[in-house]
Amino acid sequence: SAAVTKYRAPETETETVLADAFAHVLGVERVGIDDNFFEIGGNSLSATRVIGRANSALGIRIDVRAFFEAPTIARLARMADEEIERGAGGRPPLQPYARPAQSPLSLAQKRMWFLNQFEPESSVNNIPLAIRLTGALDTEALVAAVADVVGRHEPLRTVYPEVDGIGHQVLVPVADALPDLEPLDISAEQIAPQITETVLGGFDVT
Repeated sequence: SAAVTKYRAPETETETVLADAFAHVLGVERVGIDDNFFEIGGNSLSATRVIGRANSALGIRIDVRAFFEAPTIARLARMADEEIERGAGGRPPLQPYARPAQSPLSLAQKRMWFLNQFEPESSVNNIPLAIRLTGALDTEALVAAVADVVGRHEPLRTVYPEVDGIGHQVLVPVADALPDLEPLDISAEQIAPQITETVLGGFDVT
């Protein structure tokens, strides 16, 4: 059974924030400030969720390792208050910035770009996928959903041209990055070769 101590309610604002985080992650109504998180159902995975919520709400930077050393609200609140007093929190807010004319490649992108120069026809980094759907397909809804995903995730609409022998990133408009989702009326016998041609780009995996 879970080891729950005599309930002691939070008294400070920091304790209240942490108590809300504990209760939300554990899915319980309330948590006393002396209850050990790991003895009342918490684990290392759920601990990361508590720390994420606490850091965001309090503007601090406590890590999971510190949580294991202070697994109660009372102890963690003292640690959080010390962070606040030292001004150790206060992460600068995220701000948009103007993109340079040529955005450099990340280290991972440099590696993939470099290898692609030697084998431009290689499909080693491609992930082909075919999905079987049944029933009536709302093509407009499908196109809108794909456009939303492509709009939200910039890597899906980023190309890597070369300028003076150096690759860089170029973000293209969503409309230019959308795949062709126009339905094709084909027979069952044509499905396999059509998938090979359109989804796999002509690369025969068999």
